[in-house]
Amino acid sequence: MQILCSLIDGNKQNGIERINLDVKYLRGEREPKTLTSGKFIPANSLLILVDGENSGEVFRTPIEGYQGSTFKQLSINENMNTEYLLQVINFYRKLLRENKIGSAIPHLNKKLFKEIKVSIPPYKEQQRIVDSINKAFMFLDMIMENL
Repeated sequence: MQILCSLIDGNKQNGIERINLDVKYLRGEREPKTLTSGKFIPANSLLILVDGENSGEVFRTPIEGYQGSTFKQLSINENMNTEYLLQVINFYRKLLRENKIGSAIPHLNKKLFKEIKVSIPPYKEQQRIVDSINKAFMFLDMIMENL
């Protein structure tokens, strides 16, 4: 995993009012709050939760704003299919949640995250895998709606 992506912080900015991209806002549980300084994150960026109970959860930012304090920006190698790698991360979310470090505030075990082994099929096969997963979830959603 450490070859395919990195966990980074946004660029520090001051004096510009932007939305605080925190967990509650990104989950749609709260109206946006603004800050006048923080680590700038462009719209459509990926943020991975590194602190708290759901460490390893990934969000795509709907707008530009300031990175919440419990996040790192997830930068994926441009030669990888982003959706494929997100499916791999999602597959390992339970492992990442069960192996957090720290007692007061549990943190993502970054060493474990970086050591995850990822099979890298050809790019077109990565896309086929993503399409198959999406199709399976659409089928499951239809089943759940008809129960």
